[in-house]
Amino acid sequence: MTQIFLSYNEVQSLARKAARGAGLPQGVADEIGSAALWLSARGVDALGTVVATVDGDPRGSQAILAGQAAIDALCCGETERISLQNRTEGLLLIGLAGAAAMDAMLPLALECANGDVVPLAGVPDVCSLMSDIAALRRLPDGGASVCPGTPRPAATNAAAYAAALGLAARTYVPASEFSRARGAGAGTTDND
Repeated sequence: MTQIFLSYNEVQSLARKAARGAGLPQGVADEIGSAALWLSARGVDALGTVVATVDGDPRGSQAILAGQAAIDALCCGETERISLQNRTEGLLLIGLAGAAAMDAMLPLALECANGDVVPLAGVPDVCSLMSDIAALRRLPDGGASVCPGTPRPAATNAAAYAAALGLAARTYVPASEFSRARGAGAGTTDND
């Protein structure tokens, strides 16, 4: 399997475009881009996770919308715990929660099946915990040290990269004389 190494900027941008191509609203797509950054810094093929969640079955996109609402409720203190049943969607939801926790310095944590609680701010490698994660929860105190992640994003496989590019292409304006006359494309020079 061919591995592709991208920059953090490329991971975020392509994840965001793929989410938009899958029909998710712009704000949610922006959040998915941030989640992809968070996941990729913690050893996860973020593009593969995004594609597996939103491509094809509309239930994946619906689960992300519902999960995003649940994470918002968790961040606002309206709920203390979110159960994670589906591993693929759960991984993206963990990324969404991780990005929210980092941005707002919120005390969110992973609850493992054995009862252990691991603060999201201190998680260096999500993949090693994934089989044990049962829920996301809010902690009463955010005293965990922040783990910034890795200096390079995790690699993605060529199939996930191609699928993400395919989803992103759904948002592009078809090239035609009419679209160019209406402002699509760079024109004769790309200096703007």
